[in-house]
Amino acid sequence: MFHRRNSSQPWLFTLRFSILAIFIGLIILITFSIILLRSWTFSNELTYSSFQTMQYAAAAIQHQVTASVRPAHIEGQLAMRLVKNKLLSDDVNNMAPYTFLIAQGMPLAQRVYWANENGDYIYSLKQSDGSIFTGIYDRSKNPPTLTELRRDKAGNVIDKKISTELNFDPRSSAWYQQAKKRQHFYWTDVQVFLPNPHVGLGAISPLSNEAGKFIGVFGINISLTNLSQFMTNLHVSEHGFAFIITPQGDLVAYPNKEPFIALKDKKDDLINVHTTLFPLIDQSFDIYKQKNESNFTVDFNNETYLVTYLPVADFYEKGWLIGVMTPRNDFIGALRNMNLLTLAISMIVLLLGIFLVSKLVSRVVRPFQLLSRETQKIKHFNLNGDIQVQSRIKEVVSLTDAIRSMKFGLKSFQKYVPHALVKQLIESGEDIRVGGVRKKLVVFFSDIQNFTSIAETVDASQLTIQLCEYFEELTKIIIQEKGTIDKYIGDSIMAFWGAPLHVPHAAELAARTALRCEARLDKLNANWEKEGKPRFVTRIGIHAGEAIVGNLGSTERLNYTALGDSINTASRLEEINKDYKTRIMVSESVYEKISDKFTLRFVDHVAVKGKSHIINIYELLGDKDVQLTFDLPAYDKAFKQAFTAYKNKEWDKANDYFHQCQQIYPDDSLAPIFLKRIEEEKNQRS
Repeated sequence: MFHRRNSSQPWLFTLRFSILAIFIGLIILITFSIILLRSWTFSNELTYSSFQTMQYAAAAIQHQVTASVRPAHIEGQLAMRLVKNKLLSDDVNNMAPYTFLIAQGMPLAQRVYWANENGDYIYSLKQSDGSIFTGIYDRSKNPPTLTELRRDKAGNVIDKKISTELNFDPRSSAWYQQAKKRQHFYWTDVQVFLPNPHVGLGAISPLSNEAGKFIGVFGINISLTNLSQFMTNLHVSEHGFAFIITPQGDLVAYPNKEPFIALKDKKDDLINVHTTLFPLIDQSFDIYKQKNESNFTVDFNNETYLVTYLPVADFYEKGWLIGVMTPRNDFIGALRNMNLLTLAISMIVLLLGIFLVSKLVSRVVRPFQLLSRETQKIKHFNLNGDIQVQSRIKEVVSLTDAIRSMKFGLKSFQKYVPHALVKQLIESGEDIRVGGVRKKLVVFFSDIQNFTSIAETVDASQLTIQLCEYFEELTKIIIQEKGTIDKYIGDSIMAFWGAPLHVPHAAELAARTALRCEARLDKLNANWEKEGKPRFVTRIGIHAGEAIVGNLGSTERLNYTALGDSINTASRLEEINKDYKTRIMVSESVYEKISDKFTLRFVDHVAVKGKSHIINIYELLGDKDVQLTFDLPAYDKAFKQAFTAYKNKEWDKANDYFHQCQQIYPDDSLAPIFLKRIEEEKNQRS
């Protein structure tokens, strides 16, 4: 281990001993340094981690507030637009059922009402048993009448009263006067609504005509009870809690836990924290108003509390705040255990490392250090220079050769961006160069019908969010079905199967992708309609054929893509859907590969735009087990006879067969197209 050659020479140590001594000394030094450093930084780490957790909780509440109040704002604005555009009349006969439908369809709506300058007042009030009470003050009649209706959950009238005693005029109400003065949407202050006591607020939407004359007010009172329930279920820490507070100290929402548990039955008034019940919250609220800091600590009853205040975005003008409080001790235990576990693992790794290094260090430590440095360079795509490692150990030589080969290969692939595509191309064995090779591909094109018209009528930011959601869902399906996304072209998606890696049954995967995309879009449209967003109708074209697949661009940036006639044909098939009012059109080359696994019907044989060659085209209806609304075999038989007669210019015979197709399938879009063509041919000949 160590010796000296003679008494005049210093002690000499073996390389193995020297490296082990240095290794053990460094690890021990580092371990103790880490222990000291962690002890010194423990408090900061704890505070940072704790505040992060509290910020997440506040963000969750922020999202819940938006989900609770935003629909009332949207519905109010929608009602005003309907009235302003004369799509909804503001008389009592139309407004009464409209307020009922809003109250019935919006879970958090407690009262929906309309009042105008004539003194008419219609409101629908949700009762505790689920029924809805509607009051109609109609001052257009002589004498004025008050009609009171009660409907059950299904909307059936279960009670009706009519009187001429009108004891309320909305024009004298504070909310009406305020709306008339403001002339734009606003939220009322938080208050306790009766007769079913609950904390809530009103969404007030005033309406004026084109000349600026005030017409009336549409309002929705919503309950905030669900926010308190959400905060009751929200887990901040073992003793942590969250609440929403106004600048005056009134509690908007709070959980059913300490210190609020004593207030669970108090519903007849708002709760203010400037009372003796909430000294901790009162103290923290005062500190926040003085310092205007989002995160801070409060010492209370010999315990330190972490406090976070976050403004509520939807009520920024009103100064609402989300408060999150938790004892600091709730976080110490878990982090201390984690720290001890980290130290224990470090010691185990240290002992294991000493054992392994002691066995191998004398012959391999230096080569492996060099190889480690090279692999770190490769990790960061630093591929300059050659590997200079000399060793007689077989494993070291083998590893050196492998790393050298990997480095050579990566020099080519580093030109590709992003890295995910580089990895995929590495696995395929493609040589990175400008150019391409011919491959058999199945090409997929999708496009949104009338997207330009939609873009002209929908808010740009809203449409962008909706389009991103659309791309996200369809892209997931394409990737799940082993497709390669080539590019997004406006609202269109281009994808293909068969490159860079060969994919078995590519046509079936593409067909399944198209059906899944349409099914997913139907669900998205159902949700978007509920949110007042436009529907997307997607047309898809699928074609199988040869294409040139490779790299286009410059030496600095390459794009892996596909070019050729097959790509153009798939794009044209997508466009042809417009002519035949179909959604998924496939070429004959695809039909031949999938006809035994999916349900399709013949559409036409056409020369696609830009080509003279005639191809047969088919509509993809579903998988083999799809349940259709018509008898497909009978329809195909009639359509085949009709099409044959049509091509032979036997117009009367074709006309009869196409009418037979319509009888089999009344909702058919193809037969009317051919019937119209026949009529045009007859007119030209007459």
